[in-house]
Amino acid sequence: MANASTIRRQVSGTQQLTLAPISNPGTTETNFALNNNALTLSGGGVIPLSAGVTGLYAGTGQVLHIRANGVYSGVTGGTSTVDVKVYEVPAAVVAAGLSQTSQASFNKLADTGPKGAANAAGSFAVDVRIQLDASGNLSGEFQAYVDGAAVVAPTVISSSVTGLAGEVDLNFVASVTLGGAEPSTSVITLTEFAIDLE
Repeated sequence: MANASTIRRQVSGTQQLTLAPISNPGTTETNFALNNNALTLSGGGVIPLSAGVTGLYAGTGQVLHIRANGVYSGVTGGTSTVDVKVYEVPAAVVAAGLSQTSQASFNKLADTGPKGAANAAGSFAVDVRIQLDASGNLSGEFQAYVDGAAVVAPTVISSSVTGLAGEVDLNFVASVTLGGAEPSTSVITLTEFAIDLE
């Protein structure tokens, strides 16, 4: 839920420029995307969540909290797995264009790993806390859960997220992958994807 500390936020829905649910992604890692703008027939697709270039984050010690919360339904309880990831995406990669099924040149910040879906419907949450130093390096940790029971304890983010150009590279994308026997009825909804100041 948005609050006074929320920098940017995307929410799910059926309206233009809200997060579209992903129907039956199967075992193909799929990035969450926005619905198209019905007025201009554009504006949808994979649009990263961006912190903006404000001078408030790089080298200041400011902690950014990236949260990805959602629900899934129609999977095979006890067989299917749900794997949610959050990536940092450099501005140069964003400028070249993003697709729903490519994570080329993305930097992984968080990965729940394939977590068993005990039920046919459930929820997930990924919380990433990062700092950007003056040299363009990200540090921080994440924690997550899938279906309330498959928990990822606080884990340090990958040490390979270094040499960023600065705040211009603070762009984030979330993805999901299912595993196991996937019925065509499976739907994954990213209810909220947001950046907050800690």
